[in-house]
Amino acid sequence: MYQRRNQIQELLVCLIDAACVGLSFMLAGLLRYRSFSLFRANTNITYALVSIVLIHVAIFYFSKLYENICFRGPLAEFIKILKYNIVLIISIAAFVFCIKNAFALSRLTAGYLCVFSQFTIYAAHQLYKYYMTHIYRNNASTSKVLLVTVKNRLKDVLEGLDRPEDWTYQVAAAAVIDADMTGEMVNGVPVVAGRSDLMDYVRHEVIDEVFIHIPDNRSRALKHMILELEKMGVVVHLNIDMFDLGIDDSRRIYRMGDFYALVFTSRLFDYRKVLLKRCIDIIGAVVGLIITAAVTVFLAPVLLMESPGPLIFKQKRVGKNGRIFEIYKFRSMYVDAEERKADLMEKNEMQGNMFKMTDDPRVTHVGRFIRKYSIDELPQFWNVLKGNMSLVGTRPPTVEEFEAYEGYQKRRLSITPGITGLWQISGRSDITDFDEIVKMDLEYIDSWSIGLDIKILLKTIVTVFTGKGAR
Repeated sequence: MYQRRNQIQELLVCLIDAACVGLSFMLAGLLRYRSFSLFRANTNITYALVSIVLIHVAIFYFSKLYENICFRGPLAEFIKILKYNIVLIISIAAFVFCIKNAFALSRLTAGYLCVFSQFTIYAAHQLYKYYMTHIYRNNASTSKVLLVTVKNRLKDVLEGLDRPEDWTYQVAAAAVIDADMTGEMVNGVPVVAGRSDLMDYVRHEVIDEVFIHIPDNRSRALKHMILELEKMGVVVHLNIDMFDLGIDDSRRIYRMGDFYALVFTSRLFDYRKVLLKRCIDIIGAVVGLIITAAVTVFLAPVLLMESPGPLIFKQKRVGKNGRIFEIYKFRSMYVDAEERKADLMEKNEMQGNMFKMTDDPRVTHVGRFIRKYSIDELPQFWNVLKGNMSLVGTRPPTVEEFEAYEGYQKRRLSITPGITGLWQISGRSDITDFDEIVKMDLEYIDSWSIGLDIKILLKTIVTVFTGKGAR
């Protein structure tokens, strides 16, 4: 899932600026009337505040206030905001005139608003840029980029990509396809692969995007490389003229540092829908954790009496694009379950990179019950709240399963894994072919929408109460 970070950040800055404008209006009114009671008596505060914020949103996008924000210096930033504020005050004056004083806004209040808005927005932008440059860029969630290039261009391309103002990505590693440089460090970036082991590295490591900068764009091997990476769900940036790869709406041209690249990905998602999905996740996680707390009171004594040990089972799982995280479940097996797994592998009923068996002897009696009704998965709402998982997505594999993946199978991890998904509502353990699970996961990715998530959530409720397909 290729999230349009610039658009998400643009929306965030718009909301920050809206808060600054709202705060400036309140400060302007209090300064003008010296008390809140007089301010309220002379101005319809609620109506005025809502109107001013809506005008701000329109001007923000019309004036492209966010455009190139990461490259603007302090003076350029101040001038840009000054122009914005001049347009804002003129627009507010025009609006007040057109609606015939539905809210009274004195000229002095408008003047104070302009001054306060100038300095609060300017300060907010400077703090935002400092945070994005010094904190966000080094965050684990920042997009990890693998550079693919040739030896004589490696240093120059790394310098071109290393723009401290561009915080949307981090060059995590480099691959040199025409020389053996694996293990070397260039400009602080490790060379991790060559032509022969490039795909294997991407398949097993945390890589969100690949930036290709090589001189020969006619190579059939290069075309094969791009298509293989795209199959894995990895975003590919190509710094060369496009060739016949069937260009459609999932390809875009973007700027990365000093370069312009053609982006290849299996699907692009509307950032507003992605943001809405995250909001639904947070709300659902909070409600789910409240339910989990209530269930724990009754479940814990029964579970621990049958099988002493930890109440919560923690296991390393593989999330979006190979990120490792700890998943939480109510323990449904005996404490030595992991050690006994090797002895049961010959009874595995799954075809492919998963383990399932009927009447697993490692599962406790209480465990069978909570598994049947998916009660064991309630603690995963904490994973959802943390952002490791989503309410709806693909099943997060174990590290062992992930290491055996084929390239195309990794694409199922190009989105955040979920508590439920198409697999869970389609029979769960009744499906014994891992390739069938991969097929359903890719179907979900290709057809994803908020409506589909809601449909899956509703079907999940039915599946959980009936215990269909559970083992």
